[in-house]
Amino acid sequence: GARRKIAREYDLHFLNGPIILEPENEDARAWWLRLEDGSHTMVQEAFEYVAEQTKNDKYDAIIGFSQGGTLATALALSGVLPNVRAVLTAGAPHIPEAFEVAKKMAESQTDWSVETGRDIPKFHLAGETDAMVSLDWTRELVESGGNGEFIVHEQGH
Repeated sequence: GARRKIAREYDLHFLNGPIILEPENEDARAWWLRLEDGSHTMVQEAFEYVAEQTKNDKYDAIIGFSQGGTLATALALSGVLPNVRAVLTAGAPHIPEAFEVAKKMAESQTDWSVETGRDIPKFHLAGETDAMVSLDWTRELVESGGNGEFIVHEQGH
C-alpha cells in the first residue's frame, strides 16, 4: 500500500512510544500517561526519547497517529528536528503539556523559535466518528500547531 510506495522514495524510521502499557503486550505503548485529574505526565521524557533516538539523522517529515500526532506537531514547534519540512497527523488531540515542553525546548535554542516551527506545513486528519479524540481536540491541535490543513473523514480513530 501507501507505506511501500513512500518507502520507494524515502528512508522511513519508525519510533514507538517508550511506555509499555501492558507487560503481556509489547505493542500496547504510549508516549505519555494521562493522570486521573486529566493532566499528562512523562511528556518531557517523550521529547527527550525522540531527541536521543534521532540525534544522528535528519528528517524531512514527521508522521504521527493519536498521541504520536500530538508529539509530531509539538516536535515541529520545539526545534528538536530542525530539518523537518512537513507534519502529518491522524486522530491527534491537543495536549497542553506537549506544547509547554515544545515552547521550553524552542526557547533553549539560539537559532529556533516556536514561530519557526509554526510555519512548517501540517496536515491533520480527524475521524468524524472517533470516540477517542473529538474533532474539537484536533481543531485545538491545528490552531496550536500553526500552518495546518484540517481534513475530517467519515471514519473513526
